[in-house]
Amino acid sequence: MSISKALIVFTLTFIPLFAKESVITGNLIGSGQYLETKEGDTYTLTHSDLSRELMEVSGKKVRMLCRIEGTNNCEPIRYEIAPFYTDKDLTKWTMKPIPKYVYHSMTSFNPTVTPDGNVLFWTVLVENGNNNTQKIWYSTLDENGFWKKGQQMAAPLNNQAPSAVIAAMPGGNELFVFGTYGDQETYNQMRKELENKKMELLKASKNPKEFEANYAQLKKDYRTNVEKLVNRVPLYRSSKQGNGWSNPESINFPDFYNLYRSEDNPNLQVFGGSTLSSSGRVLVYSAKHKDNVGKLDLYVSIMDEKNVFPLGTNMGRVINTEYEEMAPFLASDDRTLYFASNGHNGLSVYVTQRKGDNWLEWAPPQEISKNMKGTNFFSIPASGNWAFLSRQGSLFMTYLPKEVKPNPVILVKGKVKDNKGNPLSAEISYESLTTKQKIGTTISDPNTGDFSIVLPFGENYGFYAQKKDYMSAHNHTDLRNVDSSYKEVQVELVLPKIEVGEEIIIKNLFFETNKADIKKESEPELDRLGKIMNENPNLEVLIEGHTDNVGKNEDNLALSLARANSVAQYLIKNHRVTSNRLKVAGHGEELPLVPNDTDANRAMNRRVVFKILKGGNKTP
Repeated sequence: MSISKALIVFTLTFIPLFAKESVITGNLIGSGQYLETKEGDTYTLTHSDLSRELMEVSGKKVRMLCRIEGTNNCEPIRYEIAPFYTDKDLTKWTMKPIPKYVYHSMTSFNPTVTPDGNVLFWTVLVENGNNNTQKIWYSTLDENGFWKKGQQMAAPLNNQAPSAVIAAMPGGNELFVFGTYGDQETYNQMRKELENKKMELLKASKNPKEFEANYAQLKKDYRTNVEKLVNRVPLYRSSKQGNGWSNPESINFPDFYNLYRSEDNPNLQVFGGSTLSSSGRVLVYSAKHKDNVGKLDLYVSIMDEKNVFPLGTNMGRVINTEYEEMAPFLASDDRTLYFASNGHNGLSVYVTQRKGDNWLEWAPPQEISKNMKGTNFFSIPASGNWAFLSRQGSLFMTYLPKEVKPNPVILVKGKVKDNKGNPLSAEISYESLTTKQKIGTTISDPNTGDFSIVLPFGENYGFYAQKKDYMSAHNHTDLRNVDSSYKEVQVELVLPKIEVGEEIIIKNLFFETNKADIKKESEPELDRLGKIMNENPNLEVLIEGHTDNVGKNEDNLALSLARANSVAQYLIKNHRVTSNRLKVAGHGEELPLVPNDTDANRAMNRRVVFKILKGGNKTP
């Protein structure tokens, strides 16, 4: 027996024991080899894979993440060129390049930023002779506000066919992507079914004439289905999973077709891009239908109650010209639309505002700036200060002037977890508490529980998280009569397991002042509780009422019991929950959550609690 031996050599990257990371602001000098601060300190930039790039931007003011070695040696990790992302009140249309290390100096376009501004997606052109393709890349913003080195997204979002991110939903946990996913498998299956049915016809037909007639109809149906497959809208939806992304599924848009074809290849469909409202229920897209005004027109499609997008309606001659309108981007306010056009005043980016609640009435488009000529991709986070764009294969940011900014919104940043603190992947929905209309949904990150939703001003919103085998958790925010400036709100939604002893405070529950009459805005919340009761027929619960300490104790006890009874009666009357499954109690001011020393604390103490007594997933 012979034994082979090999010498394994490990290559270690040496990092000094006492090296620390620090953010330093200063000017690059000496061909990008030194960083000089305004205090007069000079740092020597050690050689790194950023050295060549820093030489190109020598003389610029930068903010840099350094690994400090010794006294004044800086190993560059990341940087950004002034003006900085957090700067405000800048000269309108101030442009700044996104550092090349982010997109690896590759031909990049179609930047798409998540509404929270924390993840940037873009498309990279991959040249391979006559077989060029496009790949999705992304970068995340680190805790210091620097973009990390970009990475190519893995399968299934990238495959052999060209692909691109069309829209990133709030939170970045759902993507709408352009591409071809599963079409070849579908075509192969259709071909196989055709052959199988042909063999069945051969066996079942009484004579050749009967076979030919039936087979002709079979081939006609096959060609119709193939044509539908070829003309299917090239838009797919994918959601974040534990270790990556789900297989993209085609959006439900059965009537879509596109007559626009490439001049070089008449068989190649040319799709002009699309954008979605922050709820994901309104789709604006660029295509050619039979009623087109020009070569590529913008259309709007509103998802119906069955979650189907109908064929879009032409947005009219105010928007569309005889040329090409494409690359639409709908801002987070769901009212401000940006798009590229080579009509109007030539190839540039234009902006228009929706009038009222009608998706077909828009103000005349205005060219946003002469500086934007040659730009045809545009994306803006919910904060609305900077736009991300591409030009000549490079990525940039530009500071938006007030006159073309979208309307301010509220960005709700939340986390979903169970009652033990573990993150949960759950569906988060938001609705109008005034009209009881569901507005949109999103999902939370399965690894962190993080999510975001965008809420325009002017509505009383409820939002809630739900997951099978858990009680739903709820919150609300009234944006009807408040200061309409951009804000970020942090929330936490805790979903208890449906188990004996678990309880939730019914958050979106509203009563008339000093009464037990339930307001109409409470109905969506109570309907969800009714659904939980009906899906778990063995469930028995205690409904507890609590008040603050304002008024007499005996009055508060009576009011708290009356409010608990009102909730129970709603479930009995509207959801046919039998009364023996519902117990009620009123505790008045006896069990406060917090001291009754402020209006906010008193509001917290006025509550109704839903507590499981029997029938959960564990016995008492």
